[in-house]
Amino acid sequence: MNYGFGNLTKRASGTHSVSKVSVNADDMASRPDHLFKVSVVAVCCWILIEAPLELSGSIDSTSLLAVMASKVLICLIGVGAIVDLRWTRHVFAFICASSVFAVAPALPLEYAHSVALGLVSTVECLAKATCVVAFAMASRDGDSVGERLSEGRRTASDQK
Repeated sequence: MNYGFGNLTKRASGTHSVSKVSVNADDMASRPDHLFKVSVVAVCCWILIEAPLELSGSIDSTSLLAVMASKVLICLIGVGAIVDLRWTRHVFAFICASSVFAVAPALPLEYAHSVALGLVSTVECLAKATCVVAFAMASRDGDSVGERLSEGRRTASDQK
């Protein structure tokens, strides 16, 4: 419902005040960019939820270290992708696409073995596939870091 306030999400140049908060419309994230950031948060949260299942009862120091290092690395790349550090969006999308291509063909076997594990893997694949699609949409719409650099806008790594 609009209630006569107009389109508050419309991207227009200049600074607008909405409920005494000054917002620069040029810096507002586009819908695919926002979807990408939300999907990155979802993927990072899901891999942390999934970590105990990857250990599957065998908690020795080597496997625990490997799982924790991989989760921390993915989350750091995810944080970099959210704040638009150079190349981290591309790296995160590549990791998600690789994971989907590796896990998706084995889903029928996982469902045959255990429905619960199949559901966990399905949620992981859906979150990562959403991330890849949102990255492709944002790149197509020109919301990538390379586009911002060519326009002369600052990125998170350029700010001091």
